[in-house]
Amino acid sequence: MNRTLLRPLAALAVAGTLLAACTARPEADVTRFHLGQPISRGTVFVAPLDPGVAQSLEFRSHAEGVATALRSAGFVPVERGAAADFIAVISAQQTTREAAGRASGVSIGIGGGTYGGGVGIGGGITIPVGKRRPNEIAVNLLSVQLKRHVDNSVIWEGRAVAEARAGADAASLAVAVPRLAQALMQGFPGPSGRTVRVTL
Repeated sequence: MNRTLLRPLAALAVAGTLLAACTARPEADVTRFHLGQPISRGTVFVAPLDPGVAQSLEFRSHAEGVATALRSAGFVPVERGAAADFIAVISAQQTTREAAGRASGVSIGIGGGTYGGGVGIGGGITIPVGKRRPNEIAVNLLSVQLKRHVDNSVIWEGRAVAEARAGADAASLAVAVPRLAQALMQGFPGPSGRTVRVTL
């Protein structure tokens, strides 16, 4: 083929690749655990894993995003725990990694524990200290544990993890939490023990 024809074709190919990169929607890796039994809906109160942050503006913002997602899954959010059939214990965290590296691992599973602590969600989540690097990736994590209020038993839990280039709007934890919550509640209760990729 004539080289003069190859040049515009190559330019179109590069432009197409850049357009796809710009228009690609962010995704989250979602893992959920439950006992495979039907989960009835009811009223739900959103509480933090750390009771000490319950009055913070950051937690209230996160709780609002989670409550909206729970409502879309058929639950009725309430403002007082005493009036709730369920308690949704949440934790939102952010860490960073180099673009060529890998995100910290997080493991979850149905577990016991008490309200406000001891949930079965853990992992190597750290907040690095220092200057932001150009190739830094923000890793946002939202974990939610759904418990019956009457006996504090865990009936469902899950976590959603999403990455974005540090400094981008999607990297903000405030922006990420509502999206991660919707990803977690998509098709509730979802497949148990399997990690699936969900478009945000």
